[in-house]
Amino acid sequence: MITAKQRRYSAALRIGVITLILIIARITTASADDLHENVYEKIIAHGGSTYHGYETTNSVEAINYAIQSGYKVIELDMELSSDNKIIMLHDWDRTAVHYYNTSLPKKISQRNFMKLSVHGKFEVLTFDKLAEILENNSEIRIVTDTKGNNLELLSIIKKEYPTLVKQIIPQIYDYDQWAIVKEMGYSDIIFTLYAMHDIEEEKLISFVKKNDIYAVTIPDYLVERGYCSSFSEQGIQVYVHTVSDYEDALQYMEQGAYGVYSGILLPEEFAGFEKDCYLAVGDDNGTVEKLTDEKIESLKDLIIHGTKGDETGYFFIDGSGQIADDVTLSGLSTGKHELKVKVFRDGILRGDINYFICKDDDKFRILHKKYEYRIDEAKEEKEFTSAMIDGRVPQEISDILKCSLIAKKGEYVFYSEGKAKCYMNGDDVFPVREGSFGKLLIPLSTTAQCLGADSVTMSRDKDISIINNNEKSMIMINSSLLRKGFARPVRISMPVVLYLNKAMAGGEFYKYLTGRSFIEKEDLIIFLPHKMKMESGMENSIIKAANNLF
Repeated sequence: MITAKQRRYSAALRIGVITLILIIARITTASADDLHENVYEKIIAHGGSTYHGYETTNSVEAINYAIQSGYKVIELDMELSSDNKIIMLHDWDRTAVHYYNTSLPKKISQRNFMKLSVHGKFEVLTFDKLAEILENNSEIRIVTDTKGNNLELLSIIKKEYPTLVKQIIPQIYDYDQWAIVKEMGYSDIIFTLYAMHDIEEEKLISFVKKNDIYAVTIPDYLVERGYCSSFSEQGIQVYVHTVSDYEDALQYMEQGAYGVYSGILLPEEFAGFEKDCYLAVGDDNGTVEKLTDEKIESLKDLIIHGTKGDETGYFFIDGSGQIADDVTLSGLSTGKHELKVKVFRDGILRGDINYFICKDDDKFRILHKKYEYRIDEAKEEKEFTSAMIDGRVPQEISDILKCSLIAKKGEYVFYSEGKAKCYMNGDDVFPVREGSFGKLLIPLSTTAQCLGADSVTMSRDKDISIINNNEKSMIMINSSLLRKGFARPVRISMPVVLYLNKAMAGGEFYKYLTGRSFIEKEDLIIFLPHKMKMESGMENSIIKAANNLF
């Protein structure tokens, strides 16, 4: 028989065991938290990622593309609408025309924001839309950036989307914001330095280490101060923004940066097989750079970078099991083909990388797979004389157009002196776009030089200098005042603007610059031959004939 004393002892023992279990659980949990290591990605998608050549769109298409492309951390620009809703917007004034083809003199409501489109092509992103995307992609994390009230914005996320807080990595811009943001429940916080004017390095390092800041992000122009190395030596993870070039990213990482913000560089380029092995091209100076978009004459022009002595790389086209060579290239049909590079070691496949090859006549263009859209968006250029003959254009009109510059809205092909040319932004085609009041904007540098300018340069402060007929003209971005030589400035109706980091100007600008008259009608803009006087009724004939080119 169990005595009362034994029952009391047994109960006390059970309570003691339970208490011990709870204590161990607390210790284990605390230890797990203490030993928790943050997970970092080499590449953070900047502005939602670059989509079809369009940077920092913060659009639905961009973020979906980023997720499909393997980004795990995505930076987005956020602002508060007039009705206090979170929308993905870079800023309210400086870039509105650039992204939405309209000025925003004041904040607008989320409802009105949703009526806009980015570059006339892409769907604007709100936090409500983002929330749905994040709920379906729990592994994705978002880095916030705002030019507005950071604390208010983060407070709204915490209040209205509490289940998503764990997927948010807020950026803070000064020391005072950290405690408030941490109190809101955000665990990983990035201290970004682009808005700081006076950076005290020792103070910053001490603050970051003491408060276990997730990472420090610096703009690329601050790298030369040695922050990458000094921060990383203190165990601080450093990111550099914004980086588009592969070799630049490697250089920053060699100096101590953990990773970079980029909309162009893919995560797989810094992890897995492509981290060590990729196609490259060399120049006459012996410099080898990673291939992005190159024209070649032979597969021998390509370097398979990263293969070791016991490894061999082979080319395969369109899924064929046969190794491709230059004979294979010559037999390709015109258009796009898949190019796969496979690397073997002792007959065993080590890994493969995907590219595209485009054949046009006897020319071959090799592109990294992320640039496939460039092939898809390419179009056949019409030969000027053939287009005039096919359109039965009178010789007089044909002669005028042959000495003119002709461009059309939405088209990147234009004609100058009877030859088809392309407006380009780096390696991407660059269509003519519509600006304010329905007037066309065309790339300034290329157009001015085709119209006779000797040179066009833009300073870091966005001052543009044009040398034309030994005379210097000056204009600033977002300015309507054009100064030629020592004459008084001329005010033009439409200012020069930046679009995808390229200066754009309307017809009036080029008229004052060169003295050449122009016609703008039916989405066409035609700069007529110098000193040409157009006869009555000729305009419609010129427009009709020019349309044969597009």
